[in-house]
Amino acid sequence: MRAIAKAAVVVPVVVGILLLRPSPVESLDDRVCDLLSGWVGHGQPSGQVAIVEIDENSLTRFGPWPWPRELTGFLARRILDLGAAAVVLDMMFPAVDRGAPAPSARAAEPVAPTRGGANDQALAEALSGRPIVAGYTLTFDGNPEAPPPCCVQPLPLAVIGPPASGKAAFFHATGAICTVCQVSRAAAGNGFLNAAPDGDGRMRHIPLVMEYGGQYYPSLALAALTVGRRPPAIEFKVNASGASCLRLDGRVVSLEGPNLMRLRFRGPRRTFPYVSAAGVLDGRAPAESLRGKIAIVGGSAPGLQNQYATAVDPLFPGVEIQATAIDNLLRGDFLRRPAYARLWELGLALALGFASFFALVLFRPLWGESVTLALAAGAWAGSAILLSAGGVLLSPLPASEALACNFSVLTLLNYAQEKKRADRTKRQLDSAQALAQAAIAQSELRYRRLVENVNDAIVMDDVEGRVVFANRRFREWFGLEERNLRGAMLEDCVAPEWRALVRDRHDRRVRGETVPDHYEYEGIRADGTRIWIEALVAPVEEDGRIVGTQAALRDVTGRKRMEAQYLQAQKMESVGRLAGGVAHDFNNLLTIIIGYSDILLREMGRQDPCREGLEQIRAAGEQAKEVTQKLLAFSRKQVAEPKAVNLNLVVAEAEKMFGRLIGEDIEFVTRLDPELGVTMADPGQLHQVLMNLAVNARDSMPRGGKLVIETRNVTIVGDPVDPHPVPEPCSYVYLGVTDTGTGMSADVKRHLFEPFFTTKGAGRGTGLGLATVYGIVQQSGGWIGVTSEPGQGTTFHIYLPRIGTDVAAEPLTSAATAAPRGWETVLVVEDQNAVRQFAGAVLESYGYRVLQVSSGPDAVALVQQHPGPIHLLLTDLVMPLMDGRELAEQLAAFRPGIKVLYMSGYSEETISHHGVLESGLNYLPKPFTPEALAKKVREALTNPAEG
Repeated sequence: MRAIAKAAVVVPVVVGILLLRPSPVESLDDRVCDLLSGWVGHGQPSGQVAIVEIDENSLTRFGPWPWPRELTGFLARRILDLGAAAVVLDMMFPAVDRGAPAPSARAAEPVAPTRGGANDQALAEALSGRPIVAGYTLTFDGNPEAPPPCCVQPLPLAVIGPPASGKAAFFHATGAICTVCQVSRAAAGNGFLNAAPDGDGRMRHIPLVMEYGGQYYPSLALAALTVGRRPPAIEFKVNASGASCLRLDGRVVSLEGPNLMRLRFRGPRRTFPYVSAAGVLDGRAPAESLRGKIAIVGGSAPGLQNQYATAVDPLFPGVEIQATAIDNLLRGDFLRRPAYARLWELGLALALGFASFFALVLFRPLWGESVTLALAAGAWAGSAILLSAGGVLLSPLPASEALACNFSVLTLLNYAQEKKRADRTKRQLDSAQALAQAAIAQSELRYRRLVENVNDAIVMDDVEGRVVFANRRFREWFGLEERNLRGAMLEDCVAPEWRALVRDRHDRRVRGETVPDHYEYEGIRADGTRIWIEALVAPVEEDGRIVGTQAALRDVTGRKRMEAQYLQAQKMESVGRLAGGVAHDFNNLLTIIIGYSDILLREMGRQDPCREGLEQIRAAGEQAKEVTQKLLAFSRKQVAEPKAVNLNLVVAEAEKMFGRLIGEDIEFVTRLDPELGVTMADPGQLHQVLMNLAVNARDSMPRGGKLVIETRNVTIVGDPVDPHPVPEPCSYVYLGVTDTGTGMSADVKRHLFEPFFTTKGAGRGTGLGLATVYGIVQQSGGWIGVTSEPGQGTTFHIYLPRIGTDVAAEPLTSAATAAPRGWETVLVVEDQNAVRQFAGAVLESYGYRVLQVSSGPDAVALVQQHPGPIHLLLTDLVMPLMDGRELAEQLAAFRPGIKVLYMSGYSEETISHHGVLESGLNYLPKPFTPEALAKKVREALTNPAEG
């Protein structure tokens, strides 16, 4: 804390030094301001100032400097003749001209010499009555020598402010060099050159008003402005601290100090338009370059660097400094530092310094340094923005110096403090070395406990595969004791078919080869059971040499079992999709086979020799239809007609057929719950489930036995039957079918519900019975499980969702009626020619008038041209070009009231996609018999709902 307190004193000390402003600090501040001004302080030239340059070409053409004053006057007249608003002679005439005679204005040959002073008179005549400003020199060094009389016009200036501060607000001259009186009297406005640059040679400031002999005189720039633009009034405001501002014709010129204006340079050298003096004298200068502008006559040639030229800035010649000053006054565009700028700069340095101090103390080293650099960059950026936007110059030097000193001192103090802390820490570490050894021993003990109690098995072996360490879990798995652990081979715990792989990877790993470090294999436990092991293996190195391997082993038997079940479910789903895909083609074929068989059998006599063969064809068609329905039931894509069903009624209906189905040597027992709830399912499918389970039970009891069917209400909250998934807690109706047959093994149970899987001999079964049961239960929203052991019989557990108690069961069957006849017109649309012709023949045999087409567009065209009524549209659901649903919608537009009967051999999924299973729509599944077709057509014609 003492170090931090010492560092906190740095900022006020640095700010105090800056407040005193020693000479090096002031010089550095000027350079910083120059840098900032050069960066963003440039302005754009106004276009109202031009420079007539006495360059090297002019000196070569008209002789060395100084020129005869007659030639200077001639040059001034020529500039005015070209339309210049005013001429500023940026030169001094400190004494009577004693030089060479004047050369000709248009020739390089010298003229006859004139007497001394004649050139002064010639210049005076040239200046008289014209807007020309001539430069003179005031002195400020307190020279006691009496200055010669100077006929310079004072500035009509109104000073506004405290009288006591008036003197302090102006440059005060003690003498004037003004010996050529006729020149000064002839000039329209007499200015004074300020030939006193800043201490480092740069002309940053230029005085505007100077006081001499109780009167106020303008500088060269201000004199040029008053002559060229002639403002009606000039006011100069002063205050108690000596600060001042100048008001020119309503424009306020803020001054940096007493009567000083800081220049805003327009850019690099030769920014203003330059015209050679030789070109003006020779008449080659374009008039548009000087018209309406204030022309400054001056020079930057090496021959002009003497007492007769203004001071030269290292970057800008003296004539460009004066041009910049005039342009600043014309545009009101200049740099200024407010009266309290120094206090603002020091306050900012104090604030940023303390902000940096707290950042370096409170933040991490890198963050503290970043904040300090950001504050420094912000100070420079803020000064640049302020200067660029408003022309106000605030120096970022105080803030930068405060931040730099604060950062340096605080860094050194922090280093010393950290060094002391490091020394103290080292002593503490030395004193704690003994405790560290005890801690290491304790840590090893905790590590051993952790390894021993972890749920995974951890084992290490050597290059030969001998176990050198194993935790408790590994020893429990494989029946090893810690005392006889050494010498046991790791591969002895691996199943025989996996040992070669495990050994090969172990040998390659200890040789340094790249092998998979994560793999699975089967292990053999002490009791002979197998477990699946997931191994994560890594080599063990000592002194850069592999001395063995270490492995973390995890029992993943449960996961593998779940993966197998998932693959089984995927396989069954794939078969289901295949079954649903082929159902349509089979159903179309079966419609032809069964339908025409029925027609031919109905027309054929009982004694016809072909009748027996035809009946075999009809029976084969029915068997094929049954196989197709079983496949669809297994795939859960069979068209179902669910209704509220009481399982007791389904069992009672099926019981009528069990006598001749299961035989007399099997005892049939039912245990039905009289309070059984209602489920939503297809009664025909449930009847099919019972018949398949009864047949399966009969085949498992070849010497007789007992078949028990029971029902009850259950609420499942767990997993009563393994390995099937756990359903959500729900109310179910339970149907159990138990036999006392031979039972089945675990391997048989794994494949039990797969289609075409059977344990019966060839020709005794299709393997679709239990697959059909599985599909029907799944389609009804329930689930099925089985418990069985070899020789212990089998029980099938079926759970179907129970619906509300207020729903009554619907009757299972309806009275059979004969197929009715009709007279109406039926339009048959079917893309399969044989099916279409069969349906047309059947309907015509029942008295209907039939129109047949093979596609939807043909049907639309036929209906538009048919003059008579069309009562019913019998259409296939899925057809090319236009499906049945779209066809019905188009026909309804110009045949209102037409009835629609859809037929299809596709699965329920496809039919549902076309929206045919919606309530009120007429649908006939394929294959169908002639009687079924006639009944469905009659039902559709009498149904009040439209297709």
